[in-house]
Amino acid sequence: MNPETLLYTLPQWLIFASVTASIYGWFEQKKVFRIIGPLLLIFLGIFALYAIISGYFAAYYYLTPEEIMNEELAEVVVTEIPFQAKLFPAYISFLFSTLFAIPALILQLKNKKLKNLFIITADLIALTGFFIIVGELQVMN
Repeated sequence: MNPETLLYTLPQWLIFASVTASIYGWFEQKKVFRIIGPLLLIFLGIFALYAIISGYFAAYYYLTPEEIMNEELAEVVVTEIPFQAKLFPAYISFLFSTLFAIPALILQLKNKKLKNLFIITADLIALTGFFIIVGELQVMN
């Protein structure tokens, strides 16, 4: 599998599974599924952090060393942003959704009432990233 493909397929599946597990657990009162939802978002955040740190979105993948050394970037107007760079805002939203999924998981384990607010917020932020990816895939095709 191409690493570029993994950048948009894995997050989509994790978000789908997380939202489905959260909704199912909420309606059917199944605590296990209400725990799986935030856990999947936390895993998504770890993957997003790994992708950002490992340089999937770094500029040196898109520029030649000569362009960087000669500072030709200031003279050249880039007409199209690379696909990976267009996915970067989605990955930032995945990190933010993780910030809400962690307290959602803790509150779920302690059975506190605020858990629903955190999981709904985390899911909505993750869905924002999902729709960024879907939008970019539609533009690409």
